[in-house]
Amino acid sequence: MNKLSFFIAFFILSLFHFSPTLLKAQAIYSNAYENHQIGGDLEILVDSNSILSITDVLGSSAFKRSSSSVPHLGIIPFASVWAKIILKNETDVSNLILQVNQPIIDEVELYAYDERQKKYLVTKMGEYQSFSIRKYITPEYLFDLSINKNETKVYYLKIRSKENMQLPISVGTPLSLFNTSVLKNLASGVYIGIMFAMMLYNLFIFLSVRDKSYLYYTVYIIFILLTQTTLQGYPFQFLWPDIPWIAIHGPFIFPALVGIAALEFFKEFLRLKTRTPKLNILSYVFIVIYIAAVAVGILGFYGVGYQIIEINAGLVSIYMLILSFKIYFKGHTEARFFLVGWVVFLTGICIFVLKDFDILPYNNFTRYTMHFGSGIEVILLSFALADRINILKQEKEASQAQVLIALQENEQLTKEQNLILEQKVRERTTELNLANQDLNKTLKDLKNTQAQLVSAEKMASLGQLTAGIAHEINNPINFVSANIKPLQMDVADILDVIAKYDSLIGCEQLEEKLEEIEAFKKQIDLEYTKGEIKTLLAGIEDGAKRTAEIVTGLKTFSRLDESDVKTANINDGIESTLTMIRSAIPENIKIIKNLGKIPIIECFPGKLNQVFMNTFNNGIHAIEETKVGGTLTISSYVVDEDHIAVSVEDTGIGMTAETKAKIFEPFFTTKDVGQGTGLGMSIVFTIIESHKGQIDIQTEYGKGTKIIFTIPMKLAVS
Repeated sequence: MNKLSFFIAFFILSLFHFSPTLLKAQAIYSNAYENHQIGGDLEILVDSNSILSITDVLGSSAFKRSSSSVPHLGIIPFASVWAKIILKNETDVSNLILQVNQPIIDEVELYAYDERQKKYLVTKMGEYQSFSIRKYITPEYLFDLSINKNETKVYYLKIRSKENMQLPISVGTPLSLFNTSVLKNLASGVYIGIMFAMMLYNLFIFLSVRDKSYLYYTVYIIFILLTQTTLQGYPFQFLWPDIPWIAIHGPFIFPALVGIAALEFFKEFLRLKTRTPKLNILSYVFIVIYIAAVAVGILGFYGVGYQIIEINAGLVSIYMLILSFKIYFKGHTEARFFLVGWVVFLTGICIFVLKDFDILPYNNFTRYTMHFGSGIEVILLSFALADRINILKQEKEASQAQVLIALQENEQLTKEQNLILEQKVRERTTELNLANQDLNKTLKDLKNTQAQLVSAEKMASLGQLTAGIAHEINNPINFVSANIKPLQMDVADILDVIAKYDSLIGCEQLEEKLEEIEAFKKQIDLEYTKGEIKTLLAGIEDGAKRTAEIVTGLKTFSRLDESDVKTANINDGIESTLTMIRSAIPENIKIIKNLGKIPIIECFPGKLNQVFMNTFNNGIHAIEETKVGGTLTISSYVVDEDHIAVSVEDTGIGMTAETKAKIFEPFFTTKDVGQGTGLGMSIVFTIIESHKGQIDIQTEYGKGTKIIFTIPMKLAVS
């Protein structure tokens, strides 16, 4: 019996050990203050022909568990990679963020199951889109996840990339991601600062001495900075956010430009044209290969172009190392700094490449070692260029010494030469003074640039304020534009009546004409038309006033005393608002008005009309979601001697508890992308709060929503 139990237990353990279907990879997020790498908890499926859909992969048994904390899949430009994520949240934070920390990936799609719609919804990002449409303004790809405590959900990622595909994927909270981002941005800022300082330093020296070596080196620094920061996604974020083509092709264009600039600097710095003319010609072959590789990549053969650039870069590195050693051993000491800097840079490249081939682990050191190596290389090569000035100075001093020896043979000639040398010293002093003035001017320009950057930051903050106001000003403008057409039609009817009366002048059959005019007046319902014209004109006037109130709202940011409380009839505001949106109400939606007899109250009428507009539109949208129509019931009544109330009840799809909890959060919306900004109910909350009122929401998913606004009759404004 004991042996039988042993074999049964062994068999069960074997099943769990060898069966990939029984042991599912699951990521557990348990610390809300840290990011959790989930690469080792993924299940990977490679779609070689990129033909599978989410429906195809849901039931697929071809998923294989990742064997690395950062999955490495190499270069597969025409394939799609599916990653299955089973995530359990053990923290109290339900709003998590999934981070794919690889900015140069071309396309990333997140599939998340929606309980209400009973299907997987997809969120798409990638370099093929403009950067400005991203929700989170970061180079990495960030996706919102909603997982309650101790809840487990399944997500699918679909990824495509023409570059080497490594997938550092992590889960965190907004706070943990912010903390990590601050450290990363600090390190990147230091690196970019070093590169900018070296660029300005060498450009300044070029302008002073007019040596082309410094110009080539400045160009080299620019391209290597673009190359390194492209790997982190910063140029796409800050330099060309609306030009995806550069973001897509930059990862193989910029390395080629770095190689070309490095060759030109190398040739000029070590004077290959005069020291090794035959080997100097070989450099043009490498340049042609770089250009051809870029052309191949742009034509669509990314993998081939990328591999040609990598092979050519390796050959160029060997070529430059051999020539550097050769020139150094010939006694030209300026090559020593170049050798040290180039070796450091190549070491960083080797570590970075070994990481790409999964020989070294993927971590912050291996990912940023090429940045560190390029920074050290730039500094050392700047020392080399500075040392070159010392060499030129030593050569000049040696030449002067020879002149002095010759001058000793002739006293008169010596005196003349001394006079000449004194003149040169004065000229040199003048040049140094001019150089110092140029340096002071450059320093002043840098301070001006700093001031401009501060001003730009302030303008960015103002832009965020203006973006919020843009949503408010859209509706009152629509009030006016929506009334133009019906007003034109009503005025045309009135003009027709006037024309018919004009035709009575000199007419003999007067009674018949009058009967004809009366029939026409009944046909167009003249009394209703006159009333509608008054309503439409009132609506246009109200829209204009509300537009002016929005402009006045900008002034209240600094002068609150200009905001005036007015007396108004709330029912008039409801009627005018319904008139404004009449053309936008579908035929299958019925509007029911139960407007009671309520007193005139003190309020901001234009802002309350904004509340009605946003609430009515949301109710109409909720009814449209049912696909069968329904009713929107609007009621007004007196609550007590100090308060009145307005209720808006729809027979739409209703709200879940989670949606109800977030309904007043800025930018939260249940509408599809492009149909709403998520600011409507946030504005409603702000307006009711400014009236010292209350909002009560009664809703049940699938049965509709009722919103009750309770507003005081008298409003005290301090």
